[in-house]
Amino acid sequence: MKQKNILNTFFDFFDKYPREYFIFAFFVVFALINISVVFSHTVVHHKFYNDLAFKQQVGKVSVPVTRGTIYSATNSGTVFSTSVSLYDIAVDPQMPWDKGKLSIFLRDIVYKQTCYLQSKKDCYQNILKFLKVPEIEDFSSEKNSIKELILKNIQEKLAKTKVTSVLLAEEIDNEKIISLSNLNMRWVYPNGNVLYVNPEEISDEVYVASKISSIIWVEEETVKELIKKRELRYIPIINRISISLSDEVKKFINEENEAIKKWVLDEDKSIGGFIILDAHPSRFYPEKQVASQIVWFVDSEWVGHYGLEWYFNDLLKGKNEERVSKKDIMGRIIDPINLDESELNWEGANIYTTIDRNIQSKVEQVLEDWVKKYRANKGTIVVMEPKSWEVLAMANYPSFDPNSSWDVYELEKVTYGKYPNPAIDLLGKVVLVEDSERGEEFFYDGKKLYLRLAEREELGNPALVKYKYKNDFGAWVYKNDAISWLYEPWSIMKAITVSAGIDTWEIKRYDMYNDTWELKIDTFTIKNVSKECIWYKSFNNALNFSCNVWMIRISQKLGKALFSQYLSDFWFWKASWITLDGEVFYPIQPYQKWSIAQLFTTSYGLWISVTPIQMASAYSVIANGGYYLKPRIVKSIIFPNGNTINYKQEVVSKVLKDTTSKTVTDMLVDGVENWVAKTWWVPWYTLAWKTWTSQIAYKWGYETWVGSTVASYAWFWPAEDPKFVIIVKLERSRVDIYWWTTASKMFAETAKYLFDYYWIPSKIKK
Repeated sequence: MKQKNILNTFFDFFDKYPREYFIFAFFVVFALINISVVFSHTVVHHKFYNDLAFKQQVGKVSVPVTRGTIYSATNSGTVFSTSVSLYDIAVDPQMPWDKGKLSIFLRDIVYKQTCYLQSKKDCYQNILKFLKVPEIEDFSSEKNSIKELILKNIQEKLAKTKVTSVLLAEEIDNEKIISLSNLNMRWVYPNGNVLYVNPEEISDEVYVASKISSIIWVEEETVKELIKKRELRYIPIINRISISLSDEVKKFINEENEAIKKWVLDEDKSIGGFIILDAHPSRFYPEKQVASQIVWFVDSEWVGHYGLEWYFNDLLKGKNEERVSKKDIMGRIIDPINLDESELNWEGANIYTTIDRNIQSKVEQVLEDWVKKYRANKGTIVVMEPKSWEVLAMANYPSFDPNSSWDVYELEKVTYGKYPNPAIDLLGKVVLVEDSERGEEFFYDGKKLYLRLAEREELGNPALVKYKYKNDFGAWVYKNDAISWLYEPWSIMKAITVSAGIDTWEIKRYDMYNDTWELKIDTFTIKNVSKECIWYKSFNNALNFSCNVWMIRISQKLGKALFSQYLSDFWFWKASWITLDGEVFYPIQPYQKWSIAQLFTTSYGLWISVTPIQMASAYSVIANGGYYLKPRIVKSIIFPNGNTINYKQEVVSKVLKDTTSKTVTDMLVDGVENWVAKTWWVPWYTLAWKTWTSQIAYKWGYETWVGSTVASYAWFWPAEDPKFVIIVKLERSRVDIYWWTTASKMFAETAKYLFDYYWIPSKIKK
């Protein structure tokens, strides 16, 4: 009865007023609700929805080609380093066409990228990376077997249709991870300090969003948007395919589209619509390891590391590396937002080096051949023009390929078959031993290991399991030893000492002096090596036969102050000013702090350390008439607008008189023609050189066992009009320790190549 009264009252109310009033009232209320919602979205919650829309519709895209190019000096310039667009291949599995045909096409592309024309070893490593597995049992390098592995992986990927992993948050701390674990939500899983969620396993999005948002401090609406179920529209297949493969894929898609337009191909038989090509700006090094330790590399953030890439990073990278672009509902770029082009400079400057690509490649080959042959640790060759001070080649071995710079971290297990005498065979190399307490985390053969650096005394311990880097030094090969490695020069320093003595008139070339074979300083005895030094001989003879005692006599005549000044004038006290990152130098103490022993030993190359580039510079001073210039490895820098910076010859100081330069050159030539050095000269050319084999310092003394020397060469030619100065250095040869059977052969091969390369006529000897 009560319900009936209520209904009567309701209908009586409507009967009192015209129907139009109620219709009007309905639209008014509807409008007010809409206005309220719009106000909430555009004013109250404006920032939230604006940020959400921006993330969905707008993104930053790296410009594919921005960084400048680095060239050699050969002809128009061989490219050492350039920027290219390398592509990732992905597919959209929701397209309704032929997935079988697509699988075969992708299989062939992946095979070409990973194994075609590759060694079995490289193929295996590439397949492991593609399949994301630590190892493959009974791996076969047979083509069809590899293709089966690839095809199976691709088919499994294409079978997925739903998004099963979504990134929710990054850099979450341990406290938040514990709180998330306490929720007992198996579909929410942290990976390190990153949080992911599987939307397909969530049954109550509202509940999950409310619980998670309060822990990770993300708005609940944002979490709900991220965890909602959705179709999978992007499956990555393989990253950064080669330029030739990129062209092949693009050509295939274009040809297929043309065939569809011409009714030659049915659309349901096509596969081009599946394929998504994502461009990535990448640094490409066409010459691979050639000059890599001069150029070095850039990282994933497009920042140069070491060498020219770092030293000129700001000029190479240009002003901008990103553009803001609009995206479609699937996140694909559809249109770049217009910006004021006058405010942008998309391209970086181009750098032209002084490096001759052909000479650089040759000396790198010489180094690799002879370092391996003599089982040495490493070697260095520097080729410089003494008149212009342009560096024509600066090479070290071992080196690396900057296209795959991370390969330097590859390990190998030390076996006695390969290293039968590890105490000697591994000396000076980076060796690691297992240590669960003090070791750092490494991965080898799919297993986690804890390794630390081995002590020298542990190298020969057969009970220790040892590992080493495949390249012997790991990331240390990034260093350019020509500018970053200090060593005691020993006897090649004697030409500098003789130059100072002659320049000051303290000695003359043919002055005679009585050498009694040895000289004592406190408890130390300094001896000569050659018996040719004994009795009354000239200073010319002393330089020929590297007489230590005679060099000490010169330093005594000069005194600490004057000798120290000449060392400074030869620029041994600071970096050479070459435009490369990583240069080091040995700071020479003020002469007031020198002991008598330091004065004496420095005269024949001990108690002083130099780099190969410093020694090349010092011999260039002797060769060019006595002038010290700034060493140059860059010829010019050319900007996109045409402006050019030319690096010109720059004289720093006059170190020696012209007559001193000529006299010392004649003395060095005499050493070639009349001493044991004649064994490895290059016939019919007038050469000036100084050589030596030095021991390696260790624990306040010097090593005396096999593999404990550095063989050095310093020379220039033709002596009457020097074209080149060359420094050769070979470290820890285990086959022969002396320069005349190691570094001398490296020198001879390099010299003969240069004579032929520059068509320099020989001087007929009579």
